Amino acid sequence: TSIQRPYFSSSFQVAPGIPKDRPILMHQPKPGHWYEGLQYGNSSTTGLNPFFYGVTLVKKEKSKTYQSDAISANTRIDESFYNSQKKYRLEWDPPTEGKADGYLKWYVNGEFLFGIKGENLNITGSSIPNEPMYLLMNTAVSSTWGFPIPCPEGCDCSCYECGNPDCDCSLPVGYCDMFPANFEIDYVRVWQAVDEPKHQLGCSTKDRPTELFIKGYKKRYMTDDDKDPLKPLQTGGAACVKHTECGGPNRGACSASGVCVCNDGFSGSACLSHFGFDDDPYFQTDNHLEVSMIILPHGFLRAFSVLILGFIVTFLYTAINRHGDSKNHKDEIELLQSQSIMNRQAAYQSTHVNRPIQEQEKAVSYCLIDGRMID
Repeated sequence: TSIQRPYFSSSFQVAPGIPKDRPILMHQPKPGHWYEGLQYGNSSTTGLNPFFYGVTLVKKEKSKTYQSDAISANTRIDESFYNSQKKYRLEWDPPTEGKADGYLKWYVNGEFLFGIKGENLNITGSSIPNEPMYLLMNTAVSSTWGFPIPCPEGCDCSCYECGNPDCDCSLPVGYCDMFPANFEIDYVRVWQAVDEPKHQLGCSTKDRPTELFIKGYKKRYMTDDDKDPLKPLQTGGAACVKHTECGGPNRGACSASGVCVCNDGFSGSACLSHFGFDDDPYFQTDNHLEVSMIILPHGFLRAFSVLILGFIVTFLYTAINRHGDSKNHKDEIELLQSQSIMNRQAAYQSTHVNRPIQEQEKAVSYCLIDGRMID
């Protein structure tokens, strides 16, 4: 890639991802193996990010493992990005219901950098997001980004503390020279299209009514010490010495006890944020939480069907055999009873015709007990 460090990334992480023939890390993707039709501004400063194509998120249940893609572009920056304020902008147009439209576009100082349209995602059947989201602005450091890979020989690579000689081998050269560092944000403004029904405001909207779901599964959104998923908005309370530490005369002031006290319309511990509100809240009237049907794996259903079929066949086979055994026992009893009567009659006739007395066969008596003959 022609985009070298330092740079920043504009990324959209999406799933499902491309499962096969994925691009090779640090190489440009082959035609048909990645998302096509992506838009770039100045090609000399912005290009496809070949250093991160996404990861396979492995779950304990194999059926829940899925591929997540990162559609990303890198923009080369200079020293001015570290020494002066820049205006970053993201345009997000959600898709129309049932259509593969919508888009994401990134800008800096009004200059277009990178864009993704809904039709670019047809390769996986995904779409531009249309559910409520929130903004997160932070400074994050990860040992998987920019750190020595693989770990240098003889280095433990489990220590990342600046100033500790045992950690020097696991840190990038010059890494600790960047600290302390500040991430300064002058303002954040959210704009919304007028009379555009796709642009809905709030955490729980008419098309995505999440309020009742969150109430039904509160523990998913809480840590051990939380009582509710959403914490109360903090207004003032930060330690201070002078008024400027509390946003200045228009936002707040430092009290005699050394804590910030916010003016009306401002919030945050140091009164630096405008007091937020929802100008068009959506209230869910249906208080019944829908429960999805239990979906069993196809392999389990096939095995269960074979088991039931085997049980039915075994039951029928056993019933037919028992019926045949019972009939055979009955025929044998009737045959033995007939022979016994004939023997008695023959003995009686022999007595009355003065024939020589012959030794009679030993008589055996039979009785029926629980369908079986015993002697």
